[in-house]
Amino acid sequence: MSDLHRAFVDAFEPYVRERVAEVLGDIDVAGLDEAIASGRHRLDEELARLLAEEPAEQRSSPLQLFQAAIEVPTTVLRHAGVPPTERDPAAEAALPGDVYDLAPASSRSLGDDAWHAHVSWGIAKAEAVAGMVLVTSPAGSVSAVAAIVSVDLMDRSKFEAAAREAGYDLVVWRNPGAVESGIRQRRPAVVFVDLGHRAADEVLRLLVGASARVIAYGPHVDDIGLARARSLGADEAVPRSRLFTRLTRYFPPLA
Repeated sequence: MSDLHRAFVDAFEPYVRERVAEVLGDIDVAGLDEAIASGRHRLDEELARLLAEEPAEQRSSPLQLFQAAIEVPTTVLRHAGVPPTERDPAAEAALPGDVYDLAPASSRSLGDDAWHAHVSWGIAKAEAVAGMVLVTSPAGSVSAVAAIVSVDLMDRSKFEAAAREAGYDLVVWRNPGAVESGIRQRRPAVVFVDLGHRAADEVLRLLVGASARVIAYGPHVDDIGLARARSLGADEAVPRSRLFTRLTRYFPPLA
């Protein structure tokens, strides 16, 4: 078992118990102890599967698995009739199922051992995938076009509206091959990369190597993913909620 695996699993029960006490007070719900143990077991198994994969194939982060395991005690509390907790709108949007505000927004909440191990994992993953991409340089000059690398249709509609408002054409690249081909043909003034894309790390390396201006975005709770994007060379790495609040400001002004 790796240091990260051990630290996250060991942190689960004390973290959940402390968080339940903070949010819900001195509450006695039948089956909660068993649910916490079950959530810990789920985290243990899913972390083992994730960390056994090659870095480039790891589509989730350890923090996301921890957050998902919180669903087990949350379900027991919901079935017991415990009323939902009032939450910040950004937190609701990021984790709609976390109705009691129990899931950690950052691995810092899990203690120093878990946090340091999580950061080390993020850096190691970035280093592991860095050498897997063939970087080529684009020809041509920047023109009034922007690009996105995303599979989310709702995101695309927001980018389309913002691009029109800023006076840009918008192109959509679905995979690294499309990025390599597209950036040679017409280099965009800015590229937005969804960190939820399965090839986000590879795409970032391609774009940074091609000297494109890159704005990476992802869930505000994925602090490791945002940090990894910056380590791979993104000009900015911002939470999704912040990006879409003022999306047009990320389009360079046209001459």
